[in-house]
Amino acid sequence: MTTDLAAQSSLTPGTGPAPKKRHTIASRLRHALSGDRSLAYLLVVPAFILVAFFAVYPFAIALWNSFSYVDLYTGERTFVGLDNFVAVLTDPFVLAATWRSVIWTVSNMVLQVIVGVVVAMLLNVNLRGQRVARTLVLIPYMVPAIVAALIFQYMFNDVTGVVNWVVQSLGLIDRPLGWLSDPDLIMVTIVLVNVWKYSPFFTIIVLARLQSIPHDLYEAVSIDGGSWWHRFSTVTLPSIIPVVLAGSLFRTIWTAYDFDIPFLLSGGGGPSGSAITMPLAIRSLAFEQQQYGEASALAICASLLLTVLAAYYLWGMRKSARSTE
Repeated sequence: MTTDLAAQSSLTPGTGPAPKKRHTIASRLRHALSGDRSLAYLLVVPAFILVAFFAVYPFAIALWNSFSYVDLYTGERTFVGLDNFVAVLTDPFVLAATWRSVIWTVSNMVLQVIVGVVVAMLLNVNLRGQRVARTLVLIPYMVPAIVAALIFQYMFNDVTGVVNWVVQSLGLIDRPLGWLSDPDLIMVTIVLVNVWKYSPFFTIIVLARLQSIPHDLYEAVSIDGGSWWHRFSTVTLPSIIPVVLAGSLFRTIWTAYDFDIPFLLSGGGGPSGSAITMPLAIRSLAFEQQQYGEASALAICASLLLTVLAAYYLWGMRKSARSTE
């Protein structure tokens, strides 16, 4: 009895037990976003939506089309199984374009890496006019592809081109060459133009890596009596290999799918289709031959091939990283 009276006296007159706190949607959302992990997920959502809309959805549509016959006029799809893949893998036109794409990609990568590394090493040396030279090197990379194509079309013109005039003035040729009209020269010309435009990409990333190498490493090799070749092979080369591999991964994918420079310089494929690479073949199948399913199948095959190549690049990057640790 005494205990009940004490409990009642301890309560303030006119007050009851504390009301339960209501959890509104806003409060629950604030509580969910209070952690770093939840905030990170929220920030990733916009990028995920963009990737899903501009990459995943088109790839899914292309995959669906690759197993179908697509009527471009009605949009109707008829399932044909693997017929589109069999057609593109046995088509001489596609096989020739695939072989040109291999030559195009390999030659571009080799020349771009060599030119980019050499120019980066020259720009890393303390010479007069270094800042101006670094700015000028970036110009090709900043020039739009359409502008570069128009300029080089004029420069490589058979009659009025400055390239033929210079080469003839030096006595290297007796008559003008058809840089963009000769089936044997057009791919060489397009490769050179593409190397001119995209070599600054490797120059930028390699130069940034060269400037981060401690000079103490070079001094240690010099003290041991090492020559410039020893400094390059033991310090410079191991340091730039990871960034070259990383850059090569991106540039290989971009070069294999490069459409603008080959299309613009060759006028859609060059004489007798001598400059048709895989992206141009996909366009030809889809819009000229109206074989949308075969074009999608060829695009899927190219994607799978580049995925395997990217996995090989990543393996090489991990191996290089382990060897430098």
